[in-house]
Amino acid sequence: MAASTRHITSSTLTAVETELINRVHSHFPNNEPNRFHYFYQTASPFSNFHPCTFSENEVQFHCSEQYMMYHKAKLFGDSETAEAILEAKSPADCKALGRIVRNFDEQLWMDNRTPIVSNALQLKFNQDTKMKQAILEQDGNLLVEASPNDGIWGVGLKKTDPLIKKRSNWQGLNLLGYILTDVLQTMKK
Repeated sequence: MAASTRHITSSTLTAVETELINRVHSHFPNNEPNRFHYFYQTASPFSNFHPCTFSENEVQFHCSEQYMMYHKAKLFGDSETAEAILEAKSPADCKALGRIVRNFDEQLWMDNRTPIVSNALQLKFNQDTKMKQAILEQDGNLLVEASPNDGIWGVGLKKTDPLIKKRSNWQGLNLLGYILTDVLQTMKK
């Protein structure tokens, strides 16, 4: 039987993302996070698929994935897909529509993905009392998306993988975790 191989999508960091990571690390002793909260499933309030309700400029969203994909479509001038994303009933449908956005440019997306997701999470966690409480309870932890197949938003490892306990073993950027931790630190101020 052939060994199975995993494909982990990865990316490089932009200057904004490097600054984000450095800012988050500055809140930990010796600039080194040593306590982690791992999440991945939709049931976690930290998942972009977690159901919630928040709005921006009178546009209502049912999850942060919807917000991200809507703004991705708007970034590339694809109003038709943006409207379809607003009408989508599930986070998976939003994600699928986001993958077919017309006029997509990888560099433009990389330059804008972190600010877009940061805005989504600021809205999500500031407009709902229960969500706000959930994130504030993580004070002192670096949030970590334990997605085994995502090397951009997650770490490319399951939370049950022993390698996940040491940042140097991560196979992904953990952008979602860093943005969430940054939102938490901003909310504490």
